[in-house]
Amino acid sequence: MNSELKALYRDTLLEHSREPKNNRVLKNADAYFELKNPLCGDLITIYLKVSHCIVSEATFEAQCCSICTASASMLTDQITKSDIEGGIDFADSLIESLLQPGISIANLENEEIQSLAGVKSFPSRIRCATLPWEAFKGAVSRLV
Repeated sequence: MNSELKALYRDTLLEHSREPKNNRVLKNADAYFELKNPLCGDLITIYLKVSHCIVSEATFEAQCCSICTASASMLTDQITKSDIEGGIDFADSLIESLLQPGISIANLENEEIQSLAGVKSFPSRIRCATLPWEAFKGAVSRLV
């Protein structure tokens, strides 16, 4: 990864961690799921409002590191207004691309989310990036 791309990714992560989008409790959520990373103490809750299998609103509440916060902010933007199955597929692709060597996160269509590629260089931080997406999948499982 070239230095300009690394700087862009770093700036995107910093922006989402300093001013996260949708960082609030969603009253009257149709589903929510809390997940904790016992290794570092990150704690996140994803809230979903769903209508006709479409996520009409997604928010989060967290006590976590900047990578987890940025990932949660990007998650809520990505899945809002998407169908549940599409959201699950995207979450699975992101998690797989971060966990599996040789799979590029550049295959994901969202350029902001591609900024999470930098965590692959720090294996201990990968869980920080995947935690919100796993919590989203947990919330969705409560809708069925």
